[in-house]
Amino acid sequence: MCGRFVQYSDPERYAERFGLGHLCHAEPRYNLAPTQPLLAIRLAAAGGRELVPLRWGLIPHWSKAPDSRYSMINARAETVATKPAYRDAFRQRRCLIPSEGFYEWRATKGGKQPYLIGRRDQAPFLMAGLWEHWRGGEGDQPPIESCTIIVTDANELVRPIHDRMPVILSDEAADRWLDPDERDPAALAGLLRPADPAEMRLHPVSRAVNNARNDGPELLEPLREAGA
Repeated sequence: MCGRFVQYSDPERYAERFGLGHLCHAEPRYNLAPTQPLLAIRLAAAGGRELVPLRWGLIPHWSKAPDSRYSMINARAETVATKPAYRDAFRQRRCLIPSEGFYEWRATKGGKQPYLIGRRDQAPFLMAGLWEHWRGGEGDQPPIESCTIIVTDANELVRPIHDRMPVILSDEAADRWLDPDERDPAALAGLLRPADPAEMRLHPVSRAVNNARNDGPELLEPLREAGA
């Protein structure tokens, strides 16, 4: 699964890199955790792409409340088109989550060691996601827009650490993922495959990442040894 990731570029950089129109303000994040707001790219109602804040952990539109039973931070690529919680969003509400890296943990004698995984050139990349609009519940429960990150089998680089990884899309695949006219489930599912390991790198980082309250650029610094 993907349970933590980073999103620290200025929104203007995302706009220039990924061709965005409407932007929103956001502070750099170095340890994003479930239920927190993240930035996602989706098609705007008026056309073009917009960058918007979404709650991490998809709440199905038919859910009565945003409780723990629907804390779905990840959706499996193999079943995302057919599971009731995801299939409507798969057809109509696909999104992209920009990031500079995600964390995974490796078991060691000294405990779980976090690794930061990203592109070799450290440039932002796009993870495949789905978003939903929950209309709110009884009383004062306000509407919530939420999302999930799609995960697939790990590639050769990530597999020694974890057996799953986020779906990372090329620019061409990202265009197809957002295309509202692309409705063929098989064609869309064909985009949800492991990223090329030759374009990626990883390194161990401080175990301060393990606490979601820690959030600063020092978390990105590589350790000399995985057990440090």
